[in-house]
Amino acid sequence: MSTIDYGQTAEDHQGLLVLVKHTGQALSQQKFRKVWDRTKKLNSVSIPGQNRNAWVRYKQHYPKENNEWGDFQAHRKVLGLISVGECRTVEEFEDLFDHYKNVKEEYASTLFNSRLIVFGMNRDGTPLEEEMDNPVLSLHSSQDKADSEDSGVTSDISPSDNVAMHEKPLLKETKSDPYGSVSKSSSEGKITFVGKKPLKKQESSPVPVYQYSPISTPPGTPPLQRPHSNSLTKDSTGAEVLFFPSIQDCSDLEEKLKEFIVSLFFVLEGKRLDRSFERHDRIQLLCAPFERKDYVGLDTDTKSFRKKCQGRLRKHLADLCLQAGLPGEAILHYETAIDILRPVNDALWIGACYEGLSSAAVVINYPKSVALSGLRRNYFSLSSKRGSSMLNEAKLRTGSLNNKTNGMESAPENLSRVAPDPTDIMDKFREALGHYSKFKSAAVIEIELSLKACRVLTMQGKCLQASTFLQNVIYINCNISEEDKILRYCTLSELYADIGFHRKAAFFKRIAAMQCVSSPQATQQNWSCCYSLLIQALDGYNISHNLIERCNGPHSGWPVLQSRVLNELIFSARRMGKIPIAIRHTTFMIHFLHQFMTLMEKRDISQTLEQLTTQTDDGNCQSLALDNGMILPPVPLTTIPYVKSFKLIRMRPHLEPVKLKRYGESTNSGPFIFTPLNLGMSRNDKDDGKMDFCLVARDVCEVQLQVYNPLPDELKVTQMGLIVEGVELEPYPCNPSIPAETGPYLVKLLCRPKSEGELHIIGYFTKVMGVKSQCRLKDLDQLNFDKIKVSVVPPLPQIMLTTSLPKADNFLSGDNSEYVVTSGTTVLYAGQSMECLVTLQNTSLQPVEHVDAEVICKIEEKDYLGQVFQWSMENIQSQLPLQPNGIMCFTLCINGVSDFLSDNVDLETADQCVECLLRVEYSGGDGLQASHCRQCAVNLSVDICPSVIIQVWDALPAERCDHCYLIFDLLNASGHDLSIQHSNQESVFILPGHTERIAVEIERCDFPSLPDMTYLRNRIKQSKNTNHYSTYLNQFVDIRWKIPSLKASGKLSIDYIEWSEEQLRQIQISPIEWEVKLNGSFFPQKGALEWSVLDCLDVVASVTVNTEESCNRSALLYITCHQDDDDCDNVSVLGVNTAFFETVKQGQSLLINPAFLIHCGGIYTIDIKCVVISSEEVEETFHYHPVKLHVIEIADSAF
Repeated sequence: MSTIDYGQTAEDHQGLLVLVKHTGQALSQQKFRKVWDRTKKLNSVSIPGQNRNAWVRYKQHYPKENNEWGDFQAHRKVLGLISVGECRTVEEFEDLFDHYKNVKEEYASTLFNSRLIVFGMNRDGTPLEEEMDNPVLSLHSSQDKADSEDSGVTSDISPSDNVAMHEKPLLKETKSDPYGSVSKSSSEGKITFVGKKPLKKQESSPVPVYQYSPISTPPGTPPLQRPHSNSLTKDSTGAEVLFFPSIQDCSDLEEKLKEFIVSLFFVLEGKRLDRSFERHDRIQLLCAPFERKDYVGLDTDTKSFRKKCQGRLRKHLADLCLQAGLPGEAILHYETAIDILRPVNDALWIGACYEGLSSAAVVINYPKSVALSGLRRNYFSLSSKRGSSMLNEAKLRTGSLNNKTNGMESAPENLSRVAPDPTDIMDKFREALGHYSKFKSAAVIEIELSLKACRVLTMQGKCLQASTFLQNVIYINCNISEEDKILRYCTLSELYADIGFHRKAAFFKRIAAMQCVSSPQATQQNWSCCYSLLIQALDGYNISHNLIERCNGPHSGWPVLQSRVLNELIFSARRMGKIPIAIRHTTFMIHFLHQFMTLMEKRDISQTLEQLTTQTDDGNCQSLALDNGMILPPVPLTTIPYVKSFKLIRMRPHLEPVKLKRYGESTNSGPFIFTPLNLGMSRNDKDDGKMDFCLVARDVCEVQLQVYNPLPDELKVTQMGLIVEGVELEPYPCNPSIPAETGPYLVKLLCRPKSEGELHIIGYFTKVMGVKSQCRLKDLDQLNFDKIKVSVVPPLPQIMLTTSLPKADNFLSGDNSEYVVTSGTTVLYAGQSMECLVTLQNTSLQPVEHVDAEVICKIEEKDYLGQVFQWSMENIQSQLPLQPNGIMCFTLCINGVSDFLSDNVDLETADQCVECLLRVEYSGGDGLQASHCRQCAVNLSVDICPSVIIQVWDALPAERCDHCYLIFDLLNASGHDLSIQHSNQESVFILPGHTERIAVEIERCDFPSLPDMTYLRNRIKQSKNTNHYSTYLNQFVDIRWKIPSLKASGKLSIDYIEWSEEQLRQIQISPIEWEVKLNGSFFPQKGALEWSVLDCLDVVASVTVNTEESCNRSALLYITCHQDDDDCDNVSVLGVNTAFFETVKQGQSLLINPAFLIHCGGIYTIDIKCVVISSEEVEETFHYHPVKLHVIEIADSAF
């Protein structure tokens, strides 16, 4: 036996072997496949009248040499033949029948029964077109279809003959046919169609006519003529033909096949009974094919020969019992045969007995239910199914032990007592293997036994023991074809995979692949087979093209082996001419194994990939379907280049959209609560990728990637862009060139959202070395997010903000400084003012419909800076809307606000720097409707240098009682010559660092009442408050300065001067009117009065009280003359210098007229006071301004 059945199992010993052949050329392979699929499902058929099942094995091809081993093992005999063909005419049927006959004659020595299934003709055997032409035939055909019990069956054996055959199964035997065969002389050259009306040949007609038999003919039915009967008068001994119009119209096919299997079973049962009662003197020696030459000329009349005959016959009887569904009886016969053959040392047949005994034990201990009967058939193939399907089947079988259908159900206790224990089955297999190993010609039987034992051990879950039997298969040497070698390695691979030895399974699958192309004349078909086997071996080497199945942990497997297998795959694909598949494997190899390659290997694989991609225009972005149905998913090159970071860059602050604050809208978002706890998110979880900023439709956005190039050559990315969802995007692909083995290298990807909505950036696409890749962020383990989500708001306008001021080299950064787009700086002297032109140009396609300007600074500086920078909002609003490319201008007034006071600060460092932001908020179009705007700002920096400093100030009465003088000592702190001009007076020049006193005459005034503190809004940077009185007086004081050399001028402000109570009295309108005369002249006079000693000074003081008082008001008026603020004895008072007025009315004048005589020279002061005492005894003192006297001595000679 030269052909090995690698799908053999221990259960096959109980099966009836039926050969299913594709006959003729008219039937397509697809139709035959449908019939084959329906046929092979009938693995088990329940025998009517028997509590047994007939198990069947179907084969499409079975070598005749293997059929000759049927005497050695009965399950190797072909007992049934089913030929399937198609024809339309009688001539085609004749050819089909001839083919069927030839196949039948090939296996005639062992066949019990056969069937020819013909499609394309009526069920009674007439062509389909004749049924339409002959209404009588059509009528009977419809009746035949209605009754599916025996329609379409032709046989040369009548029903009575069939019964007789079953009742008397003993037939003539030959040496080569232990079963016996049906005599070929009976009914030779005659075929009869059996239907509802059996046909009978009419010899008188040139065209034979067939009639239905009276046994089954309904009364009154006329005979039916068959015009093609002559063509069917051929040798058809034992043949039956089944006619069906089509494959779709054969619903009773399974029933016909069941009848066929039942007929095989009854013939087998008859053979079994004949062997059970066969006489010892008629026993012939059963031999294996290679043994027959050894028994030629051998003395048969010996005891050992008779023992061999008896033992072998008993072993053959055990095979028949096992096939007949009696495994328990078969075990008894096997044990008896072993006892008979052991003394004569018939090792080969003893081994066969042990094998049969083990198979029977497997059938009993692991019964195969009818539901599971379809699982094992055609299980072992070239497909690469991983997993332990045999273990699963074993579990199902173990669960069905209580439903045994092996012929001894009535006594399960006796059956379990007869059958070997499951643990002893392997011992029986090893015994059989030991006996087979003694015969070189039994190598095929030994290999099949090892495979059976391995499958049984796999069902038992004993993987290590199963591997020993598989190892034995490897070392068994037999001459087999190249195709059988491939099948051998594939079977070993599948069995190793079933026991979990995946790497060894992959090794043998790879050996099988190399065997396919071992010949130098290997064709493309051989390379296709090689590739198919290699692709099945990938799992054993931990290679998976599916990114989802690949673990996120460290690399698993052996990189050297993986690299070699992938190289073999690439080479096979190229020899097949499948360039896209070769590109896919090359891409996979460089993607996952580049970190284990040397520099030369990286360079070689890169060049190979570039060469392959130049041979095809396929972008290689789609999945590729292989011939075996496997799908090769695309391999995104996420490691070449390797992306370290992926970041969406927010728009520049002055372009970023901001929520527009409506009038009255609250900005309070609630309390801020901080917790260090990590709630609801583990450290390895990826965040949702939601951005805390927005993008603007139709504006360019940017994504920055930091990439690395692991290859030894410069990596040229010919195309790279973003993959997005949710919003339509206009991409701007780039083509960066990354230097060899460098990183991080910055790559910028730009795009433009076309509409508003929720934008999801899910990855990026590249084209590297000719391979297009779509890299998803979820596949990048180095990133902690699967996608980037960002909101896109409606389009907003853009403006360009400029000023007429020179730009500052640098400026301080602070809050909102990110909005700054330009800057302006200037230098002013305190009190100086200037105008600046601010220009807004609309550079977008959207109109600007809303503009607002605001000074951004600290809260405590807001009022002060509001005085420094001033503009007109009415002017801005009058220029809206601003159309595209339109320009808007408004004037910004900058004032050098200062307190003009000296705090003993060094003049060289007294410059004051004022810095703030002028923020412009603007919007328009759809963005304004969605309450979004943009903000930009200009940084303004003003250096305020000191010009004039007020060092001393005072208030003095003027010549007129309703006027007063404001006295100021002014210091020139500008560093330049400076002129001062006030009122209509002439200019006063002050040199740098010098002081000049000026007196400003103003009318006395009544100050308004003090306001609330909230009204005091003008506060300077040093937190000094303006004085209420000074602010009021500032409107009457106009002091201007000018620096001729700089052509600068300004105004002095006295807002921040603090006045004393006495000074305020001088400034305010006094309620007391004074009229003072010295020696008859009114006072004051300019300069000091000169007086001589011993001259009498007459003083007349008249006081008019204008304050309103309801009642009881008194006054005290007195005049004193003293020197150095002390009473002086050198002055004599003539008259009364103190007068008390008990009652003083409004408008009443009080008069006092003393005289003073001064005895010594010197400086004297005359004080005039009036004390008004109210009814509540509250005193209020009023002073007349002091009168200075310069008294000189008189020479003695003058007397």
